[in-house]
Amino acid sequence: MPARTASELAAYADRSRRLLAVFPHPDDESYGPAAALARTARHGDGAAAYLCLTRGEASSLGRERGLSPEEVAALREERLLRVAEILPLQGLVIRDFPDGGLAFRPLDEVAASIGEVLDAFRPQVVIGHDPRGVNGHLDHVAAHWALRHALLTRPEIRLAMVAYTPDIVEELKPRLMFPTPVEAVDVEIVMTDEEAEAKEAVLRVHDALITVRDDAPPELIRRPRVERFSWLRDTHGPPAPDLF
Repeated sequence: MPARTASELAAYADRSRRLLAVFPHPDDESYGPAAALARTARHGDGAAAYLCLTRGEASSLGRERGLSPEEVAALREERLLRVAEILPLQGLVIRDFPDGGLAFRPLDEVAASIGEVLDAFRPQVVIGHDPRGVNGHLDHVAAHWALRHALLTRPEIRLAMVAYTPDIVEELKPRLMFPTPVEAVDVEIVMTDEEAEAKEAVLRVHDALITVRDDAPPELIRRPRVERFSWLRDTHGPPAPDLF
């Protein structure tokens, strides 16, 4: 069972590799950095955790299955726990900011909530969205800026932003996504077979949740076996093979 609170995460603060993902929704951790999380979580002295800022209650799942927002949130939490088991994460902290309304909460409030986890877990690297939120989703953008705000007083922590290069964006059309230029990619993680299998498995967990189907859309699964990231405030050079 993963740590579920900031105080419980403190038990992993002495690991040699500590990686935290901060996103607004259940599934953001899987579409973006699932392989990076799996790699760190499975490292002999590593720990990986996910801070999810909302419970995901505004998902279209409510309309598709006739569920109340509370029922949707409970089901999405159940799926996140399954993701945590697959990767397997050492920590999973879920906040209760409003899904679809994160941008309307005070920046200081969201940043303080993130800061509590940062101070307990003390990650060397945090993964988040870029300033455009990948696809312009207001929750994604708000999460980025709240995370940036939290990191202002914690300069020792590096922010790795999920990067979708133009070839990936072209492949995933007509989904609206903002590409990261190839020359801005700082880290390129080539997945092992085990990491690729883990990523496919967690994508299927969330796709089963969102689309009420047993088979995931091919475009979600048949991606190149690589995850890319761009460091905040870095001079870009040849991509490194890992975040650490």
